[in-house]
Amino acid sequence: MNSRRAVAWAGIIVALLVLAPRASAAQVAPVEIIIAATTDIHGRVRGWDYFADTAEGGRGLSRVSTIFDSLRTAAPGRAIFVDAGDFLQGNPLTYVASRTGFAGPNPVIAAMNAMKYDAGVLGNHEFNYGLPYLDRTLAAATFPLLAANVRRIDGKRGWPPAAFFDRGGVRVAIIGVTTPWAMVWDKLNLDKKLEIDDIVASLQRAVKDARAAGAQVVVVVAHAGFDPPAGADATLPGVATENPMSTVANEVPGIDAIVVGHTHGQVAEATINGVLMVQPRNWATSVAVATLRLERNPPVAGPAGRDATTWTVMAKRGTIIPSAGHAESQTILDLSAAAHAAARTYTTTTIGRTAVAWRSDSSRTRDTPIIDFIGDVMRRSSGADVASTAVFSTHIRIPPGPVTVAQIAQLYPYDNFIRVVRMSGTMLKAYMEQSARYFKVTGTGDAMRVAPDPAVIGFNYEVLSGAEYTIDLTRAVGDRISGLRVNGKALAPTDSINVALTNYRASGTGGYGMVVDAPVVRDNQAEIRQLLIDEISKRKELKPADFFTESWRITPPA
Repeated sequence: MNSRRAVAWAGIIVALLVLAPRASAAQVAPVEIIIAATTDIHGRVRGWDYFADTAEGGRGLSRVSTIFDSLRTAAPGRAIFVDAGDFLQGNPLTYVASRTGFAGPNPVIAAMNAMKYDAGVLGNHEFNYGLPYLDRTLAAATFPLLAANVRRIDGKRGWPPAAFFDRGGVRVAIIGVTTPWAMVWDKLNLDKKLEIDDIVASLQRAVKDARAAGAQVVVVVAHAGFDPPAGADATLPGVATENPMSTVANEVPGIDAIVVGHTHGQVAEATINGVLMVQPRNWATSVAVATLRLERNPPVAGPAGRDATTWTVMAKRGTIIPSAGHAESQTILDLSAAAHAAARTYTTTTIGRTAVAWRSDSSRTRDTPIIDFIGDVMRRSSGADVASTAVFSTHIRIPPGPVTVAQIAQLYPYDNFIRVVRMSGTMLKAYMEQSARYFKVTGTGDAMRVAPDPAVIGFNYEVLSGAEYTIDLTRAVGDRISGLRVNGKALAPTDSINVALTNYRASGTGGYGMVVDAPVVRDNQAEIRQLLIDEISKRKELKPADFFTESWRITPPA
């Protein structure tokens, strides 16, 4: 640990020790309760980059465990440890652990058990591998998983809305909620099995119930983010808001603090309508600590003549503790050793070779072989006329030489599968007009400048394979796509074609609501990443000529 970070961390511990309650005969001292939180772990149990097959110093539950131990020492009997969801999916470790051939305990749950988490919340990615897998995996958890806005309708037991803890003589309620958009992204796994209700309405009930049950402090742990700027959040008919936590703070009375997740941001401290808001960084990169200072109120006569103890929250503050610089817990390393070895065996497997370098650095501004490889495999394997794929990252590079599973997993990091839908020419053009919103144009003529629109996330930019088109940035947003052709023929508005999408995009997310009601031709349950791995394994050599046809362009060149 470097000296500056050590001093900062020591200052946090000293503050907790100095402000710890000290009882006196005259009065009861104030009590400080801390809520230590992680979120969006996505399988980062230990400090290891499975794509580069090298140690990684800035994250991992193995380092968070060391932080938790220090917090327990600094605030004995006054700390609650929570996670805001998305822990079971997200990297090769969790992928291998989810496969039927893996015999060991789930490494994430094993680590969280050892770290003595008090509660967790279901994130949308917890549903990615289906409810049977989720049920089996969570059965081993020694802490409750909370979901106040989730209702199971498949006849099986659901998840409790809240958990209660006594810390320093104060009854604390932790209430969990998750984004309703899991119903959209994992519709195939969840439809007719559970419902995810509106977060705001659900919390209005859950907070009222928690207070009625005697909670003197209420903390919401949410797998949902702060409200986005007006117009920036995706909307679909009948689906509640994805990220409403600012609205929650403003409209739901009785909440003392909120732990925010889902959006992969980091907020040390924000206050909305008197509610403390904190958000730890994703991938176990930091721990957010919410500290609540309470003072005991004068005794009030309770039932049977006994005095009822009540408390008032006098002060709140938030702190971020980075994982970087903290030692890894040997206990967590040992618990995850078998899964770690299996993940490394999987990712380092050589599946073929290439004689040339493949790069994605310009794949959002021109047609490139590396993205055509994805689209062409999707199109051929599904039998569709056209395939659409996102450019997930512009930092992918596969050098000449062996091609490994890790390189393909980095190119295609998500566990998506193919859904073929029937689109009209009008719908496909509208779809690509949405993609073209990625480019923000300022000025005209020689003063024209093009840059990514910060309101459009990069992975919401889509590229077509099997179609020809031009993105004309001199034209207005919504009218930039021209020359759209399929199979060498201009696509008329009334033409009908089969388009291979990911299940994620077919759900309408990212502003692509026009495809929600498109007839589904087939659901291909094969994972796209595995299709890419199989294609290289079959061919033995990855050649641009086998996949690349320059079929789209931007004018003027971006």
